[in-house]
Amino acid sequence: MAVINSIRKRSGLLIGTIGVAMVLFVGGDLLSGNTNLLNKQDTTVGVIDGDKVEYAEFESMVQSLSGDQTLSQQQLEGVRIQAWNKFIQQKVLFKEYKALGLSVAPEELFDQIKNNPNNAVLKQYFTNPQTGQIYEQFVNPQTGRLDNNKVLLYIKNVMQSDQKESWLPIEEAISLGSISNKYTTLIGEGIHGTSLDAKIKNAEDNQKINLTWAGMSYNEIPDEDVTVDESDLKSYYSAHKNEKEYKQEETMRGAKVAIFTVEPSQKDFEYTLSEMNETKAEFTSIDNDTLFVFQNSDEPRTAFQLLAELEIPVEVDSSFFGSEVGTVYGPYLQNGSYVLTKKTGTRSVSDSVRARHILLPLKPESDTAATQALVDSIKTELNKKADFAAMATEYSEDFGSAQKGGDLDWFTQGRMVPEFNDICFSNETKVGDIVSVTTQFGIHIIEVTDRTKDIEKIEVANVSRTVEPSNETYDNVYNKASAFSINNDNLEKFSAALEEDKTIENFDYTTIKEGDKTLGSVENPRTVIRWIYDNNIGDVSEPFEIGNQFVISAITNIKEEGILPLSEVEDLVRTKVINEKKSEIILGKLGSFSTIEEAASNIGKEFQSANQISFNMFSVAGIGPESKVMGILFGLPQGQISEAIVGENGVYVVRVDEITEVPEATDLTFIQDEMARSFESRIDVEVFEALKENAGIVDNRSKFY
Repeated sequence: MAVINSIRKRSGLLIGTIGVAMVLFVGGDLLSGNTNLLNKQDTTVGVIDGDKVEYAEFESMVQSLSGDQTLSQQQLEGVRIQAWNKFIQQKVLFKEYKALGLSVAPEELFDQIKNNPNNAVLKQYFTNPQTGQIYEQFVNPQTGRLDNNKVLLYIKNVMQSDQKESWLPIEEAISLGSISNKYTTLIGEGIHGTSLDAKIKNAEDNQKINLTWAGMSYNEIPDEDVTVDESDLKSYYSAHKNEKEYKQEETMRGAKVAIFTVEPSQKDFEYTLSEMNETKAEFTSIDNDTLFVFQNSDEPRTAFQLLAELEIPVEVDSSFFGSEVGTVYGPYLQNGSYVLTKKTGTRSVSDSVRARHILLPLKPESDTAATQALVDSIKTELNKKADFAAMATEYSEDFGSAQKGGDLDWFTQGRMVPEFNDICFSNETKVGDIVSVTTQFGIHIIEVTDRTKDIEKIEVANVSRTVEPSNETYDNVYNKASAFSINNDNLEKFSAALEEDKTIENFDYTTIKEGDKTLGSVENPRTVIRWIYDNNIGDVSEPFEIGNQFVISAITNIKEEGILPLSEVEDLVRTKVINEKKSEIILGKLGSFSTIEEAASNIGKEFQSANQISFNMFSVAGIGPESKVMGILFGLPQGQISEAIVGENGVYVVRVDEITEVPEATDLTFIQDEMARSFESRIDVEVFEALKENAGIVDNRSKFY
């Protein structure tokens, strides 16, 4: 019943899970933070196809999707993304679906529920979010996948109860997923490579050119040979500022960030040590070590170990290995935690084994029963002394070991996945035994071919306690951060103080976007980024408490969307001007020429050859990536020499020596099919991006979250 209730509580969350097409509308994940509506007059979270999405409306959708669950910040942000998806579905996609008359019949919905164990919505709905595995009650024991018959029974019970409303959002999500698939399929079926397209592609792929070239790169001329003054920079900038590389696609801001990290003090270490000394007495006398570890250790899942004498941690006295069962050593400090280690027993086990295996994967499309039957058949043959190496070569899909007859060489405890490790090191598995085990990779048929002599190992249980900063420590670090902010309340003082005190961790960021979700090592930095966008150059923030850090920010610059000023792109412009002047020098050296040999002689260079160049190549050997050269080259007739080509990296002259004509393909079907598959693979991104652009979507979520 607990599982069923857990599943039902998540119903609302799945309404946004309706296929890749929906998710692609989201411009980017936004890390959440506290809402920031104070002193904001604009309450519009976004605009979709001309319709405003107000904050109250958006929050209502978030509440509807999250239901009565208590969500972490990360989960809450996931719900906000789904809410935004939902609005776009309603205002953009649903219009498209309606115009095309797309719908899902009840029979289609029933077929998905009854016969499709891989339906994305059903799989998510019946998956435990903590483990990522399908709830055991809904697993088909033969296939390991979702059992649709159990799903149908569950739905029948829900629809006959007072909880039937919890299923309806899931039904809607499945329907929307089906409609989305229909939409992309319709578009895909309408896109084909024509015979003319295929002809052109065939020529581009197969036509080859042999050429001779002469040229000189800009790097061959020292920068000192050209003079650049302010007027050159201004003139070039004025002529080229509207080009893409001089435009800022969206506003970006810069900030210096000082980080005061809260770390345990000496007093905190002493307090934890005292606690662990008290715990030691109880740990020594307790009988149920497993229960005690799970109740008292911060790391209970890794608390039980089997150790050889040389594997004892360096912090533990070597005499501990030979101590009596029940002896507790510690507390000792290890990786920021105090640890108590108790000897709970001894065992004689092999230190290493050598084994070979045959791996048969369990893929989603696999027939598990058939795979198991094959495993049983192989084991039978092996037990009749069939050649293991030959069968591994034929059947194993671990291709690395299959080439060596399945041999995995020697390995020690813990090297393999747990199930594989346990059966190989089990005292019940003898050398020469043929055994099988299922792991995350599939079913393994294993033969242990050798093992080292058993050695004595001890079983230990560890209780670990992480040293955490106390409230007093937090207060001390906050006071230090607060004093820094107050005493350095402008950018000049802020920068000087960081220069003076090298112990303060700090970073300088120059390209912070309003919707960014990361900021270096700052965890969940949305509050800091919103502050940076709400204030002015030179402003210094108060300390923001984020996790175990206090973060102070000072705004250094603002780059507004649009054409960047010359001061921001001066280095790029200078490089362009220098190359332009170098091209004039090279052109002067080239002078007039009628042959490639003459052009090479004029610049004091040897002409060079390049063969088998095709149109879909990105560069010519010796020249490099020069799109202008490639474009002119494939427009020249055989035997003709080009004029001087001023490229991005140098000046070149090319001559086409030979063009290999492409025999006309008698059957273009394969090329057309290949082009169609290429087009279809771009549908999800390009079609929906086009719809999104056409809808004029404005996403202001970063102003609120």
